[in-house]
Amino acid sequence: MANPILVPQVGQDLTEGKVVALFVKPGDTVKKGDVVAEVESEKANFEVEAFDSGVVLDVLYKVGDTAAVLKPLMFLGEPGESIAVAKPEPGLSIAGATPAAAVTTAAPAEEARADGGQRSSPLARRLAARAGIDLSRLVGTGTGGAVVKRDIDTALTARSETREAPPAPAALVAAPAASVDAGPLAIRTLQNGTGDPVLFLHGFGAELAAWRPFVAHVGIGNPMLGVDLPAHGASAGQPAADFDGMVDSVAAALAAAGLTRLHLVGHSLGAAVAAALAGGGGLDVRSLTLIAPAGLGPKINGDFIAGFLAATSEPALKSWMTILVQDAARLPGAMVRATLNSREGSALAASQSRLAAALFAGSTQLFSVRDALGRYGGPLRIIIGREDPIIPAAQTDLLPGHAALNRLPQVGHLPQLEAAALTGRLVAETVRAAG
Repeated sequence: MANPILVPQVGQDLTEGKVVALFVKPGDTVKKGDVVAEVESEKANFEVEAFDSGVVLDVLYKVGDTAAVLKPLMFLGEPGESIAVAKPEPGLSIAGATPAAAVTTAAPAEEARADGGQRSSPLARRLAARAGIDLSRLVGTGTGGAVVKRDIDTALTARSETREAPPAPAALVAAPAASVDAGPLAIRTLQNGTGDPVLFLHGFGAELAAWRPFVAHVGIGNPMLGVDLPAHGASAGQPAADFDGMVDSVAAALAAAGLTRLHLVGHSLGAAVAAALAGGGGLDVRSLTLIAPAGLGPKINGDFIAGFLAATSEPALKSWMTILVQDAARLPGAMVRATLNSREGSALAASQSRLAAALFAGSTQLFSVRDALGRYGGPLRIIIGREDPIIPAAQTDLLPGHAALNRLPQVGHLPQLEAAALTGRLVAETVRAAG
């Protein structure tokens, strides 16, 4: 069955976008996670990812056309499969109309070429020009070998690492490195929908892709987005000097994307960033859900952080990551392998070690979000595992009076994994409480 790739809605007021780059054409094979197009709104450009693998059956628009959000941009399916939809009128917004196929475009070589013949997205070209990077020297990881934003982030990280030797992974008290301006952080669509978007912020050492299995448990129709924090995932090229720098980077990325009214869901370090954003007054945060939040008290398991960062083999990393859950059987082996693979050939471990040095001193958290949490007056829920070995559950004892607190029995530091269905329902209730 043919599956559509929709034009993402990343803000409540975004109704259409201009197609500025296409990286595939009918007949091309794409994998889940490939960047297939780039769409420009009034405030920012967004890379469109494939959420399934398959063959491109049809592309509904050509470069330069205006497309309505939440309408098909292209279709994926099996080779030879046919689709039947009406043809859109090129160059016109079709919100409220049925967009269609049968607009077969050639590969947009002229639209997505860099110097030296290297294909690239317009966003990648702008970031490369800002950083003085020669695109012709990069190997693109986008569909068809196109250079996309994550390739620029990787190049910036590599350049930063050659200028400054990385500290030993366990050296959590070393001086943090200065921030590198690599442009806005990576924001990706996890689920298309309507209404105010829900933004998910991951914990230390994770990345936004870790939320993908969980969003299905939330069961609401809002757009769901994820952001890679500085020194993580596709934002590895943008480290932060300290906690405030992380918060500022996320706030800047949201402003660049036009995301000013949204729901926030954060885990651990990401929960602390979400709380700081909600209490900062610069955003219209409709609801706030914090899962195993950091920043509510001084204690943290410093041995875990040091061991997690120092692990260079799958058995070693698994030994440390097993601590995250109350029942070791709940930790997927794929999660361990994905974490280890993200470090291979990259500067992630070194960048995260420097960040850890700015956030933690041994077993002490060097930041607090209690005051920020007290300033937030919207729907607020805290979800913790009673058996959390990383952040003591007792640190949630002093919370604002309007906060709902859920203590989950036989759950460790990953409620979104260990009790996904219940945690998803609690997130949905919090979002709906905003009206």
